[in-house]
Amino acid sequence: MAVKTIEELKQELKEMCEKTDTRISSMEYLIKYYMESLHWTEIESITYAIGLFKNGTIQQIKFIGKDGETL
Repeated sequence: MAVKTIEELKQELKEMCEKTDTRISSMEYLIKYYMESLHWTEIESITYAIGLFKNGTIQQIKFIGKDGETL
Protein backbone atom coordinates (compact mmCIF):
# COMPACT_ATOMS: atom_id res chain seq x y z
CA MET A 1 0.00 0.00 0.00
CA ALA A 2 1.40 3.36 -1.00
CA VAL A 3 1.93 6.00 1.67
CA LYS A 4 -0.51 8.88 1.31
CA THR A 5 0.61 12.48 1.28
CA ILE A 6 -0.65 15.00 3.80
CA GLU A 7 -2.79 16.57 1.08
CA GLU A 8 -4.36 13.21 0.20
CA LEU A 9 -5.09 12.55 3.88
CA LYS A 10 -6.62 16.01 4.32
CA GLN A 11 -8.83 15.41 1.28
CA GLU A 12 -9.93 12.03 2.65
CA LEU A 13 -10.75 13.63 6.00
CA LYS A 14 -12.68 16.43 4.30
CA GLU A 15 -14.72 13.91 2.33
CA MET A 16 -15.52 11.94 5.50
CA CYS A 17 -16.61 15.13 7.23
CA GLU A 18 -18.90 16.06 4.34
CA LYS A 19 -20.31 12.54 4.14
CA THR A 20 -21.14 12.45 7.86
CA ASP A 21 -22.11 16.12 8.27
CA THR A 22 -19.19 16.71 10.64
CA ARG A 23 -17.57 20.13 10.87
CA ILE A 24 -14.04 20.07 9.45
CA SER A 25 -13.13 22.81 11.94
CA SER A 26 -13.85 20.39 14.79
CA MET A 27 -11.56 17.79 13.27
CA GLU A 28 -8.86 20.41 12.63
CA TYR A 29 -9.07 21.36 16.32
CA LEU A 30 -8.66 17.70 17.30
CA ILE A 31 -5.69 17.29 14.97
CA LYS A 32 -4.09 20.41 16.42
CA TYR A 33 -4.57 18.95 19.91
CA TYR A 34 -2.86 15.71 18.90
CA MET A 35 0.07 17.63 17.44
CA GLU A 36 0.53 20.12 20.28
CA SER A 37 -0.35 18.03 23.31
CA LEU A 38 0.67 14.55 22.24
CA HIS A 39 3.50 15.69 19.95
CA TRP A 40 2.25 13.55 17.08
CA THR A 41 3.21 14.40 13.52
CA GLU A 42 0.60 15.89 11.21
CA ILE A 43 0.39 12.62 9.29
CA GLU A 44 -0.11 10.61 12.52
CA SER A 45 -2.75 13.04 13.71
CA ILE A 46 -4.76 13.08 10.49
CA THR A 47 -4.48 9.31 10.09
CA TYR A 48 -5.77 8.81 13.63
CA ALA A 49 -8.65 11.24 13.04
CA ILE A 50 -9.62 9.35 9.88
CA GLY A 51 -9.54 6.15 11.92
CA LEU A 52 -12.11 7.66 14.29
CA PHE A 53 -14.53 7.81 11.37
CA LYS A 54 -13.69 4.31 10.17
CA ASN A 55 -14.13 2.67 13.57
CA GLY A 56 -17.43 4.47 14.29
CA THR A 57 -16.19 6.66 17.14
CA ILE A 58 -17.23 9.93 15.50
CA GLN A 59 -20.72 8.62 14.79
CA GLN A 60 -21.09 7.43 18.39
CA ILE A 61 -19.99 10.83 19.71
CA LYS A 62 -22.47 12.60 17.45
CA PHE A 63 -25.34 10.58 18.95
CA ILE A 64 -24.70 12.07 22.38
CA GLY A 65 -26.45 15.39 22.98
CA LYS A 66 -25.14 18.38 24.93
CA ASP A 67 -26.89 17.13 28.04
CA GLY A 68 -25.13 13.75 27.80
CA GLU A 69 -28.29 11.96 26.71
CA THR A 70 -28.45 9.85 23.58
CA LEU A 71 -30.17 11.65 20.71
